[in-house]
Amino acid sequence: MSPQPTATASVTIDESTCDELIDVLAKTLDLRDNDTAGHSDRVRRYSEEIARAVGCSEEEIKQISRAASLHDLGKIAVDNAILKKKGKLSAEEWRVMEAHVYGGFRLLRRILPEVAGIVHAHHERYDGKGYPRGLKGEEIPLGSRIFAVADTLDAMTSDRPYRGALPYSAARKEILSEAGRQFDPKVVEAFLAIPESVLRQVMLDEKRRTVRVPLRSEVVCVENGRQYTLKAVDISVGGLLLEKDEGIPLGKEMDVEFELPQVARRLKLKGEAIRREMPDRTAISFKSLQPLDQQKLLRYIARLAEAQFEGLPSPAT
Repeated sequence: MSPQPTATASVTIDESTCDELIDVLAKTLDLRDNDTAGHSDRVRRYSEEIARAVGCSEEEIKQISRAASLHDLGKIAVDNAILKKKGKLSAEEWRVMEAHVYGGFRLLRRILPEVAGIVHAHHERYDGKGYPRGLKGEEIPLGSRIFAVADTLDAMTSDRPYRGALPYSAARKEILSEAGRQFDPKVVEAFLAIPESVLRQVMLDEKRRTVRVPLRSEVVCVENGRQYTLKAVDISVGGLLLEKDEGIPLGKEMDVEFELPQVARRLKLKGEAIRREMPDRTAISFKSLQPLDQQKLLRYIARLAEAQFEGLPSPAT
């Protein structure tokens, strides 16, 4: 069991700085655990919709949204051998994993105390069988009770290493069956009252934004006068995965040029090498995409990704 939260003097920061900090931290989480990239953004949007249905104020929705973006911040301290383990965790490994909720609380409590409280309780259960403190019913912050439903919705409708994404109807049925046990019945009632089309649209929007599709194009990267020419493995709206690293420096802005199939002109973008992936691959993040370039990327990705959204409605035009 993690320690009880203690009172700590808070630090006041302005709203724009706070939003920028949250964005940086959320992106850091996606880099830390690429298997669940985009998860925090989807859960944030689901949480906002459910919070509105519950009747939360705009200030409450803002804090819940921030907490959803940062709920797994404590996983930064969890070793990769545990975080990315494909098999069953041992009892000791589970204790390490469960400690991430207190780790997130500790990191946030001085600058975002309201958010920290929601993060600390995001694995509690309505029936008191959750962790880290075994809180029950309305002892659990409302934001945490809302988050629990949003998190389950995304977990069930997203691909995982051990199974493919389940249909929305299966997630809805599971959430309803757990009302009064895992979930607050009033929150479940509010969730069920949201038009299915609204949540499906969130699902589509976010999956289209984060999906990676194959690309077999030659990519030229130029950093400080030095040129690197490599093959792309895949592409998303956010960046490229290259076949090798060839010594490309991390954290340096560079010019990135490549072709997209069925697009007449080569794309010339600004990018930054942000991480290495096995085997010796390099991830390039796009910076400051122009609207026309973004549209070209979206059209290419949408054509290849359509099969991933089978059973979901087409996005609104």
